[in-house]
Amino acid sequence: MSVLVRAYVCIAVTLSAVYYLTPDSPVRTVVWTAIASSAVVAVVVGVARHRPVGPLPWLLTAAGLTSYTVGEALFYWPQLVDNQRSTGSSVADVFYLALYPLLAATLTILVRRRSPGGDRAALLDASIITVGAALLTWVFLIRPFLGAAGPVLERLTAVAYPLGDVLVLAVLVRLGTGRTARSTSFRLLLASLLALLVTDGIYTWQSLHGQFRAGSWVDVGWILFYLGIGCAALHPDMRRLTLPVPAGPARLSSGRFAVLLAVAALLIPAVITVRSTQRGELAVFLAASAVLFVLVLIRMADLMAVLREVQRQRAEGRFQRLTEQVTDVLSICGRDGSLQYVTPSVTSLLGHHPEALLGTSLLDLVHPDDRGRVMVLLSDAEEEAAQTGRIVPLECRLRHVNGQYIITETAGRVVDDADISGYLLTTRDITERKTLEEQLTHRAFHDELTGLANRALLADRVHHALERRGNPYRHIAVLVVDLDDFKTINDSLGRSVGDGLLRATADRLRTCLRSADTAARLGGDEFAMLLEHLDDAAEAARVAERVLATLRQPLSIGGREIQPQASVGIALPDPDRPPDADELLANADVAMHMAKRQGRNRYAYFAPSMHSGLLEKLDLADELRGAVERQDLLVYYQPFVDLSDGTLVGAEALVRWPHPTKGFVPPDRFIPLAEESGLILPLGYAVLDTACRQAAEWAALRPGLKISVNLSPRQVQDPAVVLYVQQTLARSGLPPHLLTLEITESLLREDAEVAQHRLGELKALGVQLAVDDFGTGYSSLSRLHDFPIDILKIPKPFVDGVAEGAERSALARAILDLAAALGLEVVAEGIEHPEQAHELHRLGCPVGQGFHFSRPVAAPDFGALLTAAAPAGSGGRQ
Repeated sequence: MSVLVRAYVCIAVTLSAVYYLTPDSPVRTVVWTAIASSAVVAVVVGVARHRPVGPLPWLLTAAGLTSYTVGEALFYWPQLVDNQRSTGSSVADVFYLALYPLLAATLTILVRRRSPGGDRAALLDASIITVGAALLTWVFLIRPFLGAAGPVLERLTAVAYPLGDVLVLAVLVRLGTGRTARSTSFRLLLASLLALLVTDGIYTWQSLHGQFRAGSWVDVGWILFYLGIGCAALHPDMRRLTLPVPAGPARLSSGRFAVLLAVAALLIPAVITVRSTQRGELAVFLAASAVLFVLVLIRMADLMAVLREVQRQRAEGRFQRLTEQVTDVLSICGRDGSLQYVTPSVTSLLGHHPEALLGTSLLDLVHPDDRGRVMVLLSDAEEEAAQTGRIVPLECRLRHVNGQYIITETAGRVVDDADISGYLLTTRDITERKTLEEQLTHRAFHDELTGLANRALLADRVHHALERRGNPYRHIAVLVVDLDDFKTINDSLGRSVGDGLLRATADRLRTCLRSADTAARLGGDEFAMLLEHLDDAAEAARVAERVLATLRQPLSIGGREIQPQASVGIALPDPDRPPDADELLANADVAMHMAKRQGRNRYAYFAPSMHSGLLEKLDLADELRGAVERQDLLVYYQPFVDLSDGTLVGAEALVRWPHPTKGFVPPDRFIPLAEESGLILPLGYAVLDTACRQAAEWAALRPGLKISVNLSPRQVQDPAVVLYVQQTLARSGLPPHLLTLEITESLLREDAEVAQHRLGELKALGVQLAVDDFGTGYSSLSRLHDFPIDILKIPKPFVDGVAEGAERSALARAILDLAAALGLEVVAEGIEHPEQAHELHRLGCPVGQGFHFSRPVAAPDFGALLTAAAPAGSGGRQ
C-alpha cells in the first residue's frame, strides 16, 4: 500500500470516528462534509500525482463528488445557521442527483477504453442483471413512492434517486463483467460504487417507511463509498484503469451462469409471489420455484455434457487434420519399441506408409551404429521422465525407404494412462541443419578466402601439440610468413589481384607442408605454419628456406606478372619452462618483423633480445600518451615564401616533441606510434587548435598570411573532423580561406569514397586543401579531378635535382604542368639551396619552403620573421 493511500485511510478513519463520537450538532455536520470533501481531494491528488493516460474519467468522478459534497453542504446549511434540519425537496437534491449521471459517464468511458472492440457477452450479462434490478427497484421502491401521499415534486425527487442507482448499476455491471485485468484500483472502484448503491437502496427503503435517521449505521456505506473511491484514485494502479485490455477467450463460469439463470428464471415469479400471495401460500410457491430451478440446472448440465462431447469429437477431427499437415512425425511407441501410431507425415520423411510401420520395431529403422544409443534412451526414459517429465532429445539416423539414411532428432515423453502406455515421440529431419552447422563450424575455424585454418584453429592446434610433445619442446616450431610489399601490390593493381595473390600463396604453402603440419592465415597478408615431429631446430630453417624459394617463383594473376617475396619468423619453445601457444605465436611474429628489418626476403629465428626493441617501442608509446595528455608537445612553424620576391606568405604548422631525457624525438618515430595507438586524433586536433589561434594573431601583423596544418588519414576518416574544424575556426576567429589542410596522397586511393565525401564537407567550410608529397603515393591521376584539391606540393626528392639539368627536373616540371592544366596552385618543399629556388621560380613554381629559407621555428621566432624588414634568400634574388 502506497504512502498516499495509507495517509488517506488514516484521515478518513479518523474523521469517521469523530463523526460517530460527536453528538448531533453543527460540528457533526461539518465533520460529515469534511469526509465527503476528502474524497474529492484524494481524486484530484491522485490524478496530479500519477498522471493517467486520458484523465477524463477521473475528472468526471471528481466533478460528481464535488457536486455531491455541495449538495451535502446545502442540505445541512439550515442546521448550521438556524439549528433546524431541512425537510422536503430543495436545491441540494439537484447537486445530489448530478452525481449519478457523472458516475455513469465515468463508467461508460472506462468501458469503451478497456474494451474498444466491444464485448457482446458482457453486454448481455449486464442487461440481465440490470433488468432484474430495475424490476426490483420499480416494485419495491419507485412504485410505492409514486403511490404515496405528498407533493408531486417531492415524490418525483424521491423516485430520481433509485433511477440514478439503476443507471450507475447498469454501467457498473457491464464494466465488472467485461475483460478481466483486475488491478487494485479497479477492485477498489467497483467496491466503492457497490457500497454506494447498496447504501442508497437501504436509505430509500428506510425513507419510504419513515425509519431513516442520520448518524445511524447506514452512513457507514457512504463512508465506504468515499473511502474506496479515494483509495482507488491514490493507488498507483489507477494509471492502468484507462488502458485497453486484450480480449481473452470467451468463458462462462458455473457461478456466473447460476446467477444469470437465477435472475432470468426466478426473479419475476418471486416478485409476483411476494406481491400476490398470502404468507401460507408463499412457501409453496417458493418451494415449487426452487424445484423447477434445480431441474433446469440439471437439464442444463446434461446439455453442457453433450456440448463437451461434440467439442471433443471436433477436437479429434482437428487433430487428425493437423497431423496430416505437420512435417514432424508424431509417433507412439510401446515399451517394447513397437510402433503403435505414426502420423501421415512419416511418408514425406521416410517414404513409408503409416500402416506399413504399425507393429514393427522402431529399432528396425535406426542405423546400426545408432541402435545402441536409442536402446539406452528408451531404457533410461522412465528415470529421465520422472525427473524432467521429458525424454532427452537424441540425434540418430533413420532409414529411408530407398535405403539412404536421414539425420533426425527425436524427443518425447513417457505416457502412461488408460489409452496409451509407452512413449510419445516427435521426430524431425535435421539433415540440412547438421550440414549448415558443419559449414558454420568450418567457417569459424578456417579462412574464407584461402580455405586455410584461421588464428583460432592454429592456436588450438599449437596448444594441443605442446601438450602431446612433452619434453623436449624443441620438436615443435611455429613459422610466421608475411608477404613483402603486399600493400603496394594490392593498392596499385587492385583488390582482386591482391586476393588472387593471397590464394596463390596459400596453395604454395600447402605444397611445403608435411602430413602432420598445419598452415593458417592469421589475417591480411600474414600466414603461419605449425611444424611437428622435427628432428632438430635446423629442420625448421630448411622448411623456411623451402617456403621462401616457393613463394619467390613468378606467377600470373589477372594478366599481371608478379614475383612475390616474403619474410619468415621462426619460434621454438623454450626448453627451460612450460610452453605457451600464444607466446610462441607472438615470438614468431616478432622474429618475422626482425627479418623484415634485416632486409626482407629472408627468415630469422626468435631471440629474447628481440623483445627489447618491442619493449622500447611500447615504452615510447606510453610516454607519448602522457605527453599528449600533459600538452608537452610543441607546434613549430616553417615559412612559405613567394619565390618571385622572397615575401613570407604563410607557414606550415609542424609538431615537435621535446622529451625530458631523449631530447627532441624525431617526428618519423612518434607520428607512426600516434597513428597506431589512435593518439593522432587528440594530437592532430591540438595542433590544429594551436595553429589557428596563432595564425589569427599573426593576421593582424600580416593580413592574408596563410597557415597550413597536416590532417592524418585517421582524422579524415573521423566523422567529427568537419565539426571540429568548423568549431576551431569559430573559436580562433581565423577566416576559413587562410587555413590550408594538407592530406597525404595515399588517402586519395585508400577508401576513396569516404575521402571524397569528407573532403567535400571540409571544402564547403571555405578552407583550402593540399596534397602533400604529390607523386610518391601511386595515386591515380585520372581521379585527381574528382577531389576538391586546391594545392599540389612537390616533394623534396623531386626538388633535390631540379637544378641539375632537364632530366633531373622532369618530375617537378610534370607536376607544374599538371597543376596548370587542372588550375591548381603549387608549393615546392624541401628547398635547401638557392639554385633550387631560382630554378623552381624559372619553371613557374610560385611558392616554396625549406631549410634554405628557414628551419621550423617556435612561434616567437616566427613572429620575429614577420616583423623583419625583408626575408633573405628568395629565389627572385639569385
